[in-house]
Amino acid sequence: MYKFLTIILILFSFTPSKAQSELDWEDHFSYYQIQDIARSGSTFFVGAQNTVFIYNQTTSRVEKISSIQGLSSQNISKIHFSASYNLLFIGYETGLIDVYNLQTKNVFKLVDIPNKTGIPPSERRINDMLEDGDKLYLATNYGITVFRLNELKFGDTYFIGNAGANLQVNQLAIQNDNLYAATQAGLRYADKNNPNLIDFNEWNAINSTEYKGVALVDNQLLALTANNALQKVQNNNVSQQVNVNFNVVDFRVSEEQIILTGSQVIKVYNQNLNEVQNLNNFSIFSPQFTCAIYYNARFYTGDFNLGLLSFINAFDEPKYLSPLGPIRNDVFGLDAIANELWAVYGEYTGALDPYPLNQRGISHLKDERWINIAYDDLQDTRVLVRPIINPKQTNQVFISSYVDGFLELVNNEIVFKYDENTANLPETLDPNGNTVMGDVRVNGLDFDSSGNLWGTISLVKNGLFKLTPSSGRLDFFDISEIIPNYFSGELGLSDLVIDQSNLIYFGSYANGLIGFNPASGQFAKVTGQESAGNLPEGNSVKTLALDNNNQLWIGTTLGLRVLFNPSSMFTNPDTSTSQIIILDEDGVAQELLAENSIQDIAVDGNNNKWIATEAGVFYVSANGQETIYHFTTDNSPLPSNSVTSIAIDPETAKVYIGTRSGLVAFRGTATKSQENFEQVRAYPNPVRPHYKGPVTIDGLMAGANVKITDISGNLVFETTAQGGSVQWDTRAFGKHEVASGVYIVMLTSADQLETKLAKIMIIR
Repeated sequence: MYKFLTIILILFSFTPSKAQSELDWEDHFSYYQIQDIARSGSTFFVGAQNTVFIYNQTTSRVEKISSIQGLSSQNISKIHFSASYNLLFIGYETGLIDVYNLQTKNVFKLVDIPNKTGIPPSERRINDMLEDGDKLYLATNYGITVFRLNELKFGDTYFIGNAGANLQVNQLAIQNDNLYAATQAGLRYADKNNPNLIDFNEWNAINSTEYKGVALVDNQLLALTANNALQKVQNNNVSQQVNVNFNVVDFRVSEEQIILTGSQVIKVYNQNLNEVQNLNNFSIFSPQFTCAIYYNARFYTGDFNLGLLSFINAFDEPKYLSPLGPIRNDVFGLDAIANELWAVYGEYTGALDPYPLNQRGISHLKDERWINIAYDDLQDTRVLVRPIINPKQTNQVFISSYVDGFLELVNNEIVFKYDENTANLPETLDPNGNTVMGDVRVNGLDFDSSGNLWGTISLVKNGLFKLTPSSGRLDFFDISEIIPNYFSGELGLSDLVIDQSNLIYFGSYANGLIGFNPASGQFAKVTGQESAGNLPEGNSVKTLALDNNNQLWIGTTLGLRVLFNPSSMFTNPDTSTSQIIILDEDGVAQELLAENSIQDIAVDGNNNKWIATEAGVFYVSANGQETIYHFTTDNSPLPSNSVTSIAIDPETAKVYIGTRSGLVAFRGTATKSQENFEQVRAYPNPVRPHYKGPVTIDGLMAGANVKITDISGNLVFETTAQGGSVQWDTRAFGKHEVASGVYIVMLTSADQLETKLAKIMIIR
């Protein structure tokens, strides 16, 4: 059996394209929002929001399974482990099922349910999985589908509603060869050995009451109604036994005991339906339970905020068993420095509308360890949208809130909240010019070369501010000259960046690009379509990035623009942006990312651009003419094509990619430039026969000339470093692969004052 399964699973395993599979990714998902737990012996299989981890209670070992391993990164609804087949089944709200082979570590996907015609998407959810011999019964929102474990194929589907209609099935149980279904319209049952179960007439209805679940304990069948009444089912009749005084979110049998779980309470009943434990009034933590298992005299619970917990009773200090990670998956804003990353989870619409206001914490990754700050510790600061690390004092971080001002944190602790009360930040005006009390919409933040923090405030006259952190002084600047209708409900301000000359640039929802010269107090604006500023229709600027040549890259709701000399907007009222024009495969000129909504832009050490869109992330060359990578959910571990934010660690070149479904990191190679050649290295080195990727040479000075020759002095590669690294594809000028041997790397600084030699060994 296992030999057969191994062959099948390899054939259907997740296999990225060759180019992508050679790339290196990291998982930074949240493992705290638990959806379901399954157990086999001392091993727990835990489904988080869109990831899974395996926890061994005996060894305390944890294995993470995510999109890095091939999971689909959709919302998990149910998981099941088959000990007989050594397979973990992960069911999703979409009806998709991922199957993980614990032996081969491969994943393959069962797409039959999502592809079913005539079944609305809302009815494809996997609600329960029940294994019986070589069959796995799947309870869905339309009925029951059979999966044949011995063949790894789908079997029949049972539509058990009246007249064969779709009927939501919440849970399944088998007693005395009868298959019971807890449905929205009563308990239904049929003989599981009946060869004609696809005929709805073969299914019997006990009643028409709505049921949440059905379970078997000691051959006694129990059912739970939608009104949280626990019933016995005997001779296909029900008798009410226990009225539960809370909303049950999970009903199961564990260790021959009946576990009823509510969001803040767990009740345990024995086989006689006598209450044996009642856990509530938790004193050490505030739970939001989703499920619970009882094993070896301990409770193992899934919590929507705290992850997998283990404790003995309500007064016991719990063990926190989830893998460390960010507090949430729905990333909105990122900022990174060497070996550190900050993430926030606020949100607003494309029109900069923050409602409904969310209340979410902050995540900080430092030296590969996550530190999470709960919302309860944030002084009621909602909708956190942009973190910015002070480059002169890296333990100091400012985070903007698009409703409550902004925060200052030092060493992960809030030291000050800037708002209308503490710092006289101006409050939002409504379209009629009336003050909206308690509404201060700070968005873009950046530091100038003197260490001053600049930021934007939407829908107010003094929409630009400067904070001098050393003194705490705040200065405000009147934007009404450049945006006369600043208080209109659709004219919020977005991102802000500062160039090498300390000129300020910030975006707006409908007023294009705004510039400010602090030295002269002058404002300037670039707006309009082809005959003016050449911005896309709507003039909605979402994000900005200054590259290593001080060129301003502008992301809008309808495409990408570049301002090659941004300071010219202060002297030339006719300043116009440019599209990036590329040639497609047929040689036809096309605009790069035309009509794409650009969410974020980041510049790496080689001056290449990482561009976040709703269609994945694009990695383009310094001038935008070449698309180096286009990562999507189809060809990479991206958990979602809706990419919200990108941040790059300049020392490691690691690219953090935040999406609406989680955070991943791509191990890039474009490090920042160095002052000398002391840290030059080439890797991998030696290049062994199995390796097909490029060789990276980093530790370079910007503008350095890089030549590679064979041992006889024949030139095989030459380039100029744009940042701190270059890559060589081990081909002679991009043509044929070079032969085995030692290759000499000759480095010369741009001013020709410094040189360096290195060696690369290639083994074919």
